[in-house]
Amino acid sequence: MHPQPDTDLRPLAEQLLEQLAVEEGLLRHAREGVMGLYAALRKGDMPAVQAMLPANDALAVRMAAAAEQRQAAATRLAVAVGLAGESFTLASLADRTPEPFRSGLLATRSKLRDLTAQVDQFRAANANLIDRLRSYFRDVLSPASAADTPVRYGPSGSVIAAAAPGSAVVVSG
Repeated sequence: MHPQPDTDLRPLAEQLLEQLAVEEGLLRHAREGVMGLYAALRKGDMPAVQAMLPANDALAVRMAAAAEQRQAAATRLAVAVGLAGESFTLASLADRTPEPFRSGLLATRSKLRDLTAQVDQFRAANANLIDRLRSYFRDVLSPASAADTPVRYGPSGSVIAAAAPGSAVVVSG
């Protein structure tokens, strides 16, 4: 099957490029979000981390919807250029699309790959920080609060009097 004339491809290619631009914008927001999360985790600012989570969740929903719209637009263009029923990529679409759409698809593909790599890098760094925080709590703080550790504070935060002599703090005279 041969591609339709360029004029028939124009609206399909433009729709795909517009959708890719939307995804690029969302990836830029995602990059800023994971960078902000990384900074908050490094500072140990858990209230800031918690405050970021709803926005990150909403962004994930928007990115999933944009991915579906991109897939639909790419499929329409793929059918028009003769890739119906085949597995295709942006590169394979670009190979069958005339200029200026070919260079637009390839340039956008490159930008999306770079942004995705940056987001993935910060996601990995965030996962590493979270893993280290968990291991700190598990390996350092859990033994420090073992069952034989004396209770020092009551439910309201008030100090409980020592139950047994031999306090670790010695007060003289």
